[in-house]
Amino acid sequence: MISLSIEGAIAKATLNRPPVNAINEEWVARLDEVLDEIERHEEVGVLWIRSSEKVFCAGADLALMRSIFDSPEGRERMIALTRRMQEVFARLEALPKATLAEIGGAAMGGGFELAL
Repeated sequence: MISLSIEGAIAKATLNRPPVNAINEEWVARLDEVLDEIERHEEVGVLWIRSSEKVFCAGADLALMRSIFDSPEGRERMIALTRRMQEVFARLEALPKATLAEIGGAAMGGGFELAL
């Protein structure tokens, strides 16, 4: 889903959720774990976010969104997922490391937010 490798001062987070790195609840949780790991490594000065796919990140998983809204509690679950994603993105923004996104393909919706 998201792999992390650390070599010296560079942490490389690779998005790997084929086919388009669509964001779901597990993806958001994994990004949060990646940030935990980076914070534990004081020697890391750069976070490099990249993709193993042709698409950087397509944003929210549309199939997940459809299934969520098909359930009675869907609206609340989607709001919770969106809030959680924004919390993790805010945490990434506040990370005291230089961050860069290698955008080798489409970055849409939440994927574009991630890149920003």
